[in-house]
Amino acid sequence: MPKLDPLLEEVLVAAIAVTCLGAVIAILFRLFTGISPWPILILGELAGFGFGIAILTVTSGRRRP
Repeated sequence: MPKLDPLLEEVLVAAIAVTCLGAVIAILFRLFTGISPWPILILGELAGFGFGIAILTVTSGRRRP
Protein backbone atom coordinates (compact mmCIF):
# COMPACT_ATOMS: atom_id res chain seq x y z
CA MET A 1 0.00 0.00 0.00
CA PRO A 2 1.53 3.35 -1.03
CA LYS A 3 2.20 5.92 1.69
CA LEU A 4 -0.05 8.97 1.55
CA ASP A 5 1.12 12.54 1.86
CA PRO A 6 0.86 13.62 5.53
CA LEU A 7 -1.37 16.59 4.63
CA LEU A 8 -3.74 14.30 2.72
CA GLU A 9 -3.85 11.93 5.70
CA GLU A 10 -4.79 14.82 8.00
CA VAL A 11 -7.53 15.99 5.62
CA LEU A 12 -8.98 12.47 5.42
CA VAL A 13 -8.96 12.04 9.19
CA ALA A 14 -10.57 15.46 9.64
CA ALA A 15 -13.25 14.66 7.03
CA ILE A 16 -14.10 11.41 8.79
CA ALA A 17 -14.25 13.17 12.17
CA VAL A 18 -16.53 15.95 10.90
CA THR A 19 -18.77 13.43 9.11
CA CYS A 20 -19.14 11.30 12.24
CA LEU A 21 -19.88 14.34 14.39
CA GLY A 22 -22.53 15.52 11.93
CA ALA A 23 -24.17 12.09 11.86
CA VAL A 24 -24.27 11.90 15.67
CA ILE A 25 -25.81 15.37 15.91
CA ALA A 26 -28.45 14.52 13.28
CA ILE A 27 -29.34 11.24 15.03
CA LEU A 28 -29.57 12.88 18.45
CA PHE A 29 -31.71 15.68 16.99
CA ARG A 30 -34.09 13.11 15.54
CA LEU A 31 -34.25 11.14 18.79
CA PHE A 32 -34.84 14.12 21.08
CA THR A 33 -37.23 16.16 18.91
CA GLY A 34 -38.95 13.48 16.85
CA ILE A 35 -38.73 15.59 13.71
CA SER A 36 -36.55 15.05 10.69
CA PRO A 37 -33.27 16.98 10.71
CA TRP A 38 -33.62 17.56 6.98
CA PRO A 39 -33.26 20.21 5.52
CA ILE A 40 -32.43 22.74 8.24
CA LEU A 41 -29.91 20.84 10.36
CA ILE A 42 -28.34 18.84 7.54
CA LEU A 43 -27.83 21.88 5.29
CA GLY A 44 -26.35 23.80 8.21
CA GLU A 45 -23.93 20.95 8.86
CA LEU A 46 -22.92 20.88 5.20
CA ALA A 47 -22.20 24.60 5.32
CA GLY A 48 -19.84 24.06 8.26
CA PHE A 49 -18.26 20.90 6.84
CA GLY A 50 -15.44 22.62 4.97
CA PHE A 51 -14.68 24.97 7.86
CA GLY A 52 -14.54 22.05 10.28
CA ILE A 53 -12.14 20.11 8.08
CA ALA A 54 -9.90 23.16 7.68
CA ILE A 55 -9.77 23.82 11.43
CA LEU A 56 -9.05 20.18 12.31
CA THR A 57 -6.37 19.89 9.64
CA VAL A 58 -4.60 23.09 10.63
CA THR A 59 -4.67 22.41 14.37
CA SER A 60 -3.53 18.80 14.17
CA GLY A 61 -0.01 17.91 15.21
CA ARG A 62 2.67 17.47 12.59
CA ARG A 63 3.76 13.93 11.87
CA ARG A 64 7.29 13.17 10.83
CA PRO A 65 7.58 10.47 8.15
